[in-house]
Amino acid sequence: MSDSNIIRVQIVDDHALVRDGIRGLLERCDDIRVVVESSTGEEAYTHYFEHHPDVVLLDVAMPGEGGLSALRRILRRDSQACVVMLTMYDDEVIAVKTIEAGARGFMSKGMHSASLVDAVRGVAAGEVYLEDRIAHRMAILKTGSGLQSLSGREFEVFRMLAEGKGVQHIADLLHLSPKTVGTHRTRIMVKLGCENVAELARIAIRKDIITP
Repeated sequence: MSDSNIIRVQIVDDHALVRDGIRGLLERCDDIRVVVESSTGEEAYTHYFEHHPDVVLLDVAMPGEGGLSALRRILRRDSQACVVMLTMYDDEVIAVKTIEAGARGFMSKGMHSASLVDAVRGVAAGEVYLEDRIAHRMAILKTGSGLQSLSGREFEVFRMLAEGKGVQHIADLLHLSPKTVGTHRTRIMVKLGCENVAELARIAIRKDIITP
C-alpha cells in the first residue's frame, strides 16, 4: 500500500501500557501507521504540529493539561484536526463537552478492538464516530442541567479544581490569567449550586470525572 493511502495516527495517553496496547492493535492493520506517541497534553500539541497525523487518539483525563484543553489548543491552530477522545468512563456529559469543543469522535477505552479501528478509519474519512450507547445517552441528556450547563472552558476549570489544583496553577496550565480562572470558578459554583471546592470534588467523583 502506498504511503498516500496510509492513515497516520498519533496516540496520546499518560500510561505507556495503554499506548503500547493501542499501537499493537492499530499496527495489525495495513492501512494504519502510528507515527508518534505523546504522554501529556503539552506533548500532544507539540507533536501534532511536528508530525501532522491524520488522526489523533487523545485521552481525556491526563495530569497537567488535560485532553480537552489540548484538543482546544490544537483546533485553534488547525481547525481541520481529526481528534478522537478516549476515556475510561463512558459519561455522556464528557462526551458532549468534547464534541462541542470540536472532537470528531468519543470512545470508551473498554470498547471492542474492531470499534477503535472503525473509528480511526471513519474519522480519517470525514465522519464523526460515537459508540451507540454514548450517542443514545447524549440524545436524552437534559440540556442546561447540572454539568451540562457548564461551557467547555468552565468544564476544564471544574475538573482541575476538583483535582485540587489552585487558581494560579490552573491559570498556568490553561494559559489564562488568575482573574479569569477566578471568574470561571465563581460561575461554576453558582451553576452547580456548590459553596466550596470539596463539593465540586464530590460531584466530579460521583460522575467518574476524577478518581478519589
